[in-house]
Amino acid sequence: MINVSTLEEIKRNKVIAVIRAETPQKALEFGEGCIKGGLKLIEVTFSFPGAQTVIAELSKTQGILVGAGTVLDADMAAKALESGANFLVSPHTDQEIIDLATSKRIPTIQGALTSSEIVNAWKLGVDMVKVFPVSAVGGPSYIKAIKDPLPFAEIMTTGGVNYNNFLDYIRAGASAVGLSSAFLTEDKMIKFDTVVQNTKLIVQRLSTL
Repeated sequence: MINVSTLEEIKRNKVIAVIRAETPQKALEFGEGCIKGGLKLIEVTFSFPGAQTVIAELSKTQGILVGAGTVLDADMAAKALESGANFLVSPHTDQEIIDLATSKRIPTIQGALTSSEIVNAWKLGVDMVKVFPVSAVGGPSYIKAIKDPLPFAEIMTTGGVNYNNFLDYIRAGASAVGLSSAFLTEDKMIKFDTVVQNTKLIVQRLSTL
């Protein structure tokens, strides 16, 4: 049995900041900027050295859910959980990760694309399906087309989701969206003040739903 309250918080807050950075210091700056700007959901990807440290540090903030992203196998999942991750995100569907997370009552968000893959992932026990890269397969219209026959499927969208269109994905039926470059400068640099300001704009726009 997973932690239902964690999953409900993800669905309630909807916007997840997906943090990728070259160093732990930059990742922390990114995450702390999002938190100061009012965001409640952070995903730290396992795509740079020191990601575990960043998860552990950001998890100290009360009222924030910090997940681990790009979790490829059960070993990575175990390291993420040791660091204090509240949820796990994978680009694929993996039964071992699902089983480990379920045993620890941690929600999993796992990659699937076609209707067959989404139904299979659901049967294996995922809590939410990650559709990536969503912009390459039709954007919001694809999510609506999937949700019509599969209304039970909780979907997170990433890849091409930005400030201008993230509400369209939510309106189409996505339970959550992952944003990354939307928080950064125009040249994709991590700057604390810019992250804070962009986060405030995103949170304000989310409140119009």
